[in-house]
Amino acid sequence: MSGIKFTILSHGYIENDYAWNVAVPKPGSLEDKHPMAEWIRVPCFSVLIKHPEQGYILYDTGSCPGDEKDRRPKELQKLFPYYAKREEFLDARLAELGLKPDDISTIVLSHMHWDHSGGLGFFSNTKAGRNILVSRKDYEYGITETHCSTVPFAGGGYFKGNFEFEGLAFNFIDEDQSLASGIDIITLGGHTPELLGLVLHLDEGTVIFPSDAVYMSKNYGPPATRPGIVYDTLGFDKSIRKLYSLQKKYNAKIIFPHDSEQFSTLKQAPYFYG
Repeated sequence: MSGIKFTILSHGYIENDYAWNVAVPKPGSLEDKHPMAEWIRVPCFSVLIKHPEQGYILYDTGSCPGDEKDRRPKELQKLFPYYAKREEFLDARLAELGLKPDDISTIVLSHMHWDHSGGLGFFSNTKAGRNILVSRKDYEYGITETHCSTVPFAGGGYFKGNFEFEGLAFNFIDEDQSLASGIDIITLGGHTPELLGLVLHLDEGTVIFPSDAVYMSKNYGPPATRPGIVYDTLGFDKSIRKLYSLQKKYNAKIIFPHDSEQFSTLKQAPYFYG
């Protein structure tokens, strides 16, 4: 009996061309040389885990207030408009559960892209803010892209400001490891040089969160279909094989980060899976 529970904290949604999520979903042909793009809406969310020994652990933090209209470049807002109400950001979602950022013990950050790391700003000088786990490869790549550039937004999804929130301490992960009893961290390449996935061994079964290593079920397959946004295609293929193996080993359910169809079937906070 693990006693681990988790809940889904919704943080609005992003709209974009489906081709960014699934490469060449509607290829042109002799009969249709200019197929219409498909415009989709995908969810953004974080995962709050309640552990019997470690307390509350947070997987990802959602975005930062202002990302939906102010911080991101105008050209990016046209390609990836983000819609969220103020009450959908992390601090408000925690408050709905009677919690504050000070109540979180640990943050596992899948990667430093804006829609996953912006909520770190709520954790300045907190216990969790001094205990952030992040992929070393992803962090080093992101900080190099943003801090060796003349623009605040670089590398496809990294905000310079998200590396500069005050009162935070990052602990780097280089390999698969156990975080706590019933919680495993796994490294996955492809989307960025490397990100952190999470495996939760619940009383009711195992759940895997691959983050953006696999956007949606269409990418996962089988057969696997590569995304339109990818840092390393071979890294994506390797991550798919790793996830196939883990899913088979544990008979696990995989919860994808940006799959609107699957998300519509998930129960959200205040409901806890366990």
